[in-house]
Amino acid sequence: MFAIYLGCLLLLLYYLYQKTYSYWSSRGVPFDKPFLIFGSFFDIAARKKHIFHVLREIYDKFDTPYVGIYILNQPTLIVRSPEILKRILVKDFDKFLNRKVASNESVDPIAAHTLFSSKDQIWRGIRAKISPVFTSGKMKLMLPLMKECAEDLNAYLTKRAGETLEFRNVTKKYSVDIISSCAFGVNSYCLKDDNSEIMQVATKLLDLKSFVRNFSVFSFFFVPKFVDIFRVTFLDKTASDYLIKMFQSTIAERQKKNIVRNDLIDLLSNLKDNEKFTDEYKFDDIKMAAQALTFFSAGNDTTSLTISFTLYELALNPTIQDRLRQEVQETFAKHGDFTYDAIYEMKYLDMVVNETLRKYPLTSFLNRKSASKYTFEETGFTLDEDVAILIPVAGLHFDPEYFPDPEKYDPERFSEENKNKIQPYTYLPFGDGPRSCIGQRFGLLVTKMALAYTLKDFAFERTAATAVPLVFNSGSFFMQTKTGLHMKVVKL
Repeated sequence: MFAIYLGCLLLLLYYLYQKTYSYWSSRGVPFDKPFLIFGSFFDIAARKKHIFHVLREIYDKFDTPYVGIYILNQPTLIVRSPEILKRILVKDFDKFLNRKVASNESVDPIAAHTLFSSKDQIWRGIRAKISPVFTSGKMKLMLPLMKECAEDLNAYLTKRAGETLEFRNVTKKYSVDIISSCAFGVNSYCLKDDNSEIMQVATKLLDLKSFVRNFSVFSFFFVPKFVDIFRVTFLDKTASDYLIKMFQSTIAERQKKNIVRNDLIDLLSNLKDNEKFTDEYKFDDIKMAAQALTFFSAGNDTTSLTISFTLYELALNPTIQDRLRQEVQETFAKHGDFTYDAIYEMKYLDMVVNETLRKYPLTSFLNRKSASKYTFEETGFTLDEDVAILIPVAGLHFDPEYFPDPEKYDPERFSEENKNKIQPYTYLPFGDGPRSCIGQRFGLLVTKMALAYTLKDFAFERTAATAVPLVFNSGSFFMQTKTGLHMKVVKL
């Protein structure tokens, strides 16, 4: 009798497996063969490969406009065609407005009111309110706060000239200092104090080395039901509560003492004070704190990684480093300072940062979902409602059709002459369309400020401790290297 029950159970499991994993074949979509219950993500679940490399491998395996994959039991469409990407990101944006990520206000009210996770009218309301915060005019007002931190970075390196440093840690201190100042109105002094409490909180907030945090992030992106079941939050709750309390106390102090710093707190407070009765989306304490926390968590790691990877490539490519330094020094001599206009005047600096973002994108993929059935005119294929879509940034950025010799670090790809030849929707470090990264201008300015202040006075050299090639930590959802980014600092 037991054998009969076991046989029936195995048949049922086989039926469910076949039903689940026949989704793409029954629709005539080329697909990556699933492995057991893990689908295409077994190597990620087993911590054998980083998601960056898995997506590149799937992308390179096919030569079709799109390919079906399974993430656990969820059918997901990877779109490779730039023409179809234009439809998804811009032309038919309303049909793909939302990301297929968790957004459960009862579990994580902070995440539910961020531009990243929010959906439909909530997203539209937040985007409309926050967009004026990131204009070039507002960035110019924040520039003095950024320059203070860049000067601290220069002083930090001066004290350690001649040493080999792990730059992921150094640039994290710089980015936390800037974000703390611009988002929370406080001086964290990470570059001056190795025991900075805010640095410890920032590290805990989105700890790239933590299994719990990576599980939470993976769940938000790929298995939203886990968020409901395990009640996990995107950011560490203890660290979030600390920053929310700091944010609210700063607002109270400013209102009491009438302090103005032209930072994010001032801008958010002004938005709240000027709300109209007819506004559909209105700020409260949690919603305001959600914007500051997003700014803090999304800004400090992405900025520090971009600066670190740039310095790493410059250490490996001294000719590029020398050319960039010459531009930086000449620009400084011309203006006598690194003003907003001076930073944006440096064309080669822009080329270098763009190439870093190509080779080390801030995210390996973009995420969307279909709001209703949608037929791609290019192929006639109809996508079902609520199907997840992954846009493989990692694959596009390393496609030799769009970027010849993609492993080579070559800023010339983004020269005035060459950048106009790049096919649209193949270079997506900040996404594209209405749901692109709202903090792009801020992130680029902070990154360029750090590079200008360091390259003017220092050279960065490869040493025996410099990992070549880089190996990413397969257990991390983000581009965390196993051995860090070590370079020698030489005072000029």
